[in-house]
Amino acid sequence: MSSIESTLKEIKESFGNDHVITDLESLTFYSTDVFKQADEIAVAVVRPGDADELISIAQICIKNEVPLVTRGGGASYTGGYLPSQKNTLIIDTQLLTKIDINKEDMYVTVEPGVTWLELHETLKPLGLRTPFWGPFSGRVATVGGSMSYHAISHGTNNCLSADSLAGMQIVIGNGDVIDTGSKGDSLESSPFFRYYGPDLGGLFLGDSGALGIKTRISLKLVEYPEGFAACSYGFPDFNTLFTAMSEISKTGAISDNHGLDPRKQKTAIMEMENTNPLMAAKSVFLSSRHPLDGLLQIMKMGFAGRSFLKKAAFSGHFAAEGINNKEAKIKLALARSIARKYGKEVANSIPIYLHANPFMEMTPILGPNGERWKPTHSVLPFSKVLKHNSDFESLMMEYKDRMKLHHVEMNRMFSFIDRNAFLYEPTFLWNDQQSIYHKKVYPDNLEKIPVHKANPEGLQLVNEIKQRLEEISIANGAIHFQIGKDYPYLQTRTKETRTLLHSIKKQLDPKNLINPGALGFDLGGGD
Repeated sequence: MSSIESTLKEIKESFGNDHVITDLESLTFYSTDVFKQADEIAVAVVRPGDADELISIAQICIKNEVPLVTRGGGASYTGGYLPSQKNTLIIDTQLLTKIDINKEDMYVTVEPGVTWLELHETLKPLGLRTPFWGPFSGRVATVGGSMSYHAISHGTNNCLSADSLAGMQIVIGNGDVIDTGSKGDSLESSPFFRYYGPDLGGLFLGDSGALGIKTRISLKLVEYPEGFAACSYGFPDFNTLFTAMSEISKTGAISDNHGLDPRKQKTAIMEMENTNPLMAAKSVFLSSRHPLDGLLQIMKMGFAGRSFLKKAAFSGHFAAEGINNKEAKIKLALARSIARKYGKEVANSIPIYLHANPFMEMTPILGPNGERWKPTHSVLPFSKVLKHNSDFESLMMEYKDRMKLHHVEMNRMFSFIDRNAFLYEPTFLWNDQQSIYHKKVYPDNLEKIPVHKANPEGLQLVNEIKQRLEEISIANGAIHFQIGKDYPYLQTRTKETRTLLHSIKKQLDPKNLINPGALGFDLGGGD
């Protein structure tokens, strides 16, 4: 009996046949992310029912030397959970949804399959949330996934998912279960605080699941801010938008911010308009602080219509929070005083809508005309952003004719992160056939969506431009979130750092069983 046969037999005997999926269609789906299908299809998918079952299943795989990958909501587009070796088993964590709240000590412990939407809806009635409280994809994106890949979008002062961590429980590659932070061997200890001795939890943040399997995650809690205010500005070009965003970031007054290029803002407006008007109005009304405020916001959005950004090439959208609306408006006034120097204020329909609907449906996995969709991004120091943008624009001019020929387009979104980093996010849209992922995940009626034929030349061009973008990113000192098996993490570290990282991987996962290939780890040596 092979090791995989022994593993599946033991799992079925311990937890039942219903936990194990082996039909080819399901395995193909689980081995496909938003962008691509894995070269190696998973040999099986196992769905544990709780964190203790997850631990046991991981230990069975490790004992039998079966490679394993954990999958959360499946919204990855960087190959994070795609198998890279034969006979890889995927652990689907979507049934792991337990939430334990400790209101007195202000932390919450969740199983890794809890989505940010589920956590938000559980905490908000209690007047609580986490400092970072979810990405746009939070309807499906899980807490476990965000801890493994880093996430941004919604967070106090534009913080990252990692900034919410208090502690973690993790299975490492020899089957041991470890705890980070304040949780120790005493029954009286608890995961209320991240920092005790070396920051062990930090080692497993952003690791793309390569260093261990997260089984329980504790997050800090904060009181839900009652105050909210938002504004939007149109800007004539990227340079003025960036200058405004750069100056606003340094005030520390803004909680959420987004910059859009002309194509991206057109898509954002279309997504707003495609939402059922009554449902959109209901969302805005229910998210408002009182009925009169809700009615005023709905009226403003109605009067603005779709023309509120008609004359703007780029747009910036800023939201502030506070203990009450007065504090939020005072903070927003700082942003307005800067933005008006470079742009013109327009209706704040987009940030108001996003505040009411922070977790979007997964419709963006296909473009507005049925195109395939692949985001990419760079995180840059402010001093390198204008050069990076110039390089991007030059690249688009170089590829303009070939992109038109093969039906490839790009749009961009931007955001500052805290006071010292800037997200530059170009997204590919190209005509191509849908994958099994789109057919199973797309939340709307696919019959309404235009269908395209296979476009291998377009896909090849996307990959070529993506590689050129990475070269530009490296040249401009950029880094990346959501590394997975896509971005060149190990290759861009110093030789000494690579050696240390390989040593850590070998210590934690001596047989390279946990998500092989992630972060660039393989069976090779330290260099």
